[in-house]
Amino acid sequence: MSCSWRSVLGCFYSALFLSEGIGLLLRKRWAEYFTVIVTGSLIPLELYEIARRPTGVRVAVSLLNVSIVWYLARGLRRGT
Repeated sequence: MSCSWRSVLGCFYSALFLSEGIGLLLRKRWAEYFTVIVTGSLIPLELYEIARRPTGVRVAVSLLNVSIVWYLARGLRRGT
């Protein structure tokens, strides 16, 4: 049985999101930082997809993701 790199990457992100969700559920401070890092890590992939095949939906989703990361990071800096 062979695994493609996409399968491995999907399992990796699933584990990240599971850890993030459990940490947020338990109200851990590290999970808040983790959320910003994981959410921000998807931005380069979104920009690549926009460069490859630009659509209005992709641009809107990317702008929404950037604004969410900005909002979360701002909240962390304020200590809320």
